Amino acid sequence: MEEYEIRVISKPDPNLQSAFDRGQHVAWAVPAGTDALLYASASSIRFLPTSARTLLEPVEAIGFLTWIHFAGRHYGTIVCLCPVDMASVVVGLLGRLPGLSHAPAIETDDLSREATRLADVLWPLVGTEYTALEEFRLLISELRQKCPWDRQQTHVSLLDTLLEESYEVALAIQRGSADNLEEELGDLLLQVFIQSEIAREEGGFDICDVVRTVDEKLTFRHPHVFGSVSAASSDQVLENWQKLKAQEGRKRHFVDSAKLLSSIENALLSQETARFDGFDFESADQAYGKLLEESRELGQELNAASRDEHALAMELGDVLFSALNVARLSGVNPVKALHHSFDKFRNRYDRVRAYAAQQEVDIATASPEELDRLWQLAKNA
Repeated sequence: MEEYEIRVISKPDPNLQSAFDRGQHVAWAVPAGTDALLYASASSIRFLPTSARTLLEPVEAIGFLTWIHFAGRHYGTIVCLCPVDMASVVVGLLGRLPGLSHAPAIETDDLSREATRLADVLWPLVGTEYTALEEFRLLISELRQKCPWDRQQTHVSLLDTLLEESYEVALAIQRGSADNLEEELGDLLLQVFIQSEIAREEGGFDICDVVRTVDEKLTFRHPHVFGSVSAASSDQVLENWQKLKAQEGRKRHFVDSAKLLSSIENALLSQETARFDGFDFESADQAYGKLLEESRELGQELNAASRDEHALAMELGDVLFSALNVARLSGVNPVKALHHSFDKFRNRYDRVRAYAAQQEVDIATASPEELDRLWQLAKNA
């Protein structure tokens, strides 16, 4: 176990101010309601429960010990300011640490003995897989409080980074690089944690809620594992999966958009690589001319007497690739542009479905004229 200095005090120590004045990193554990001036310069804060008995509850205790381990690793010095009865519990929980260099004389009592027994059970778990995610959450929380860049981030401002990290994970898998995959998965996990931390700060969900939600979803969608449904093949699993998603109210209309965005990023990367080598259009107008050319070829393939599906796919791909060139050379972010169009279509289509329901129109059997009428209603709404 890492060594770090821990001081347990029952009243403020003026000598500690000199450590702050020297810019030393010091983490503080204090009872809730303590005068904020006492720890205004603290590197990290942990609020202790008001009752010593509460600190002996296993969940509270493991949370405190995990913070001790986190703060010790990152800041080196920890000060626990607490009344005498709480100090006996704190010393009992921390008594076996080599870094507990300053502690008041505590008489052994039932609380301290119980704390020592609890520490013997819990400390072997700290720093292992049982507390690793909580320590990482503490790290993200600290960054949100102390780092100016991290503090100003929002769900939206991090969107591009989230997509970028997802693509880099995919590339690491494609390259078959285990070391690179480990690093990229960590970068992606950071995005999951910081998005969850932002939500927690806003009074919404936290990372534990994220884990519980996906746990419940996976349990529900695997009745062949956790229930009585039988599925002998992957095809049967996928068929059941889609039915269960429909029960949850999740449709397949837009679920492939993420795959499309990944392809866009890869296409743009190849275009930028060619540009770096000097192989590129001189202007967006030139790229637009190429787009028109590719569009005409696509039209010819669509109207061919005998359609070649492979050739059609190739021509359509050329049109999409050319459109990305126009966007890139025009200074337009194609991902954001597509998001805009995607959101616009989704909102209008939701209105189409609402109007159809109100007017008792079955979209699946409605005539093209009827569908166009509903679309114009939605468009003009």
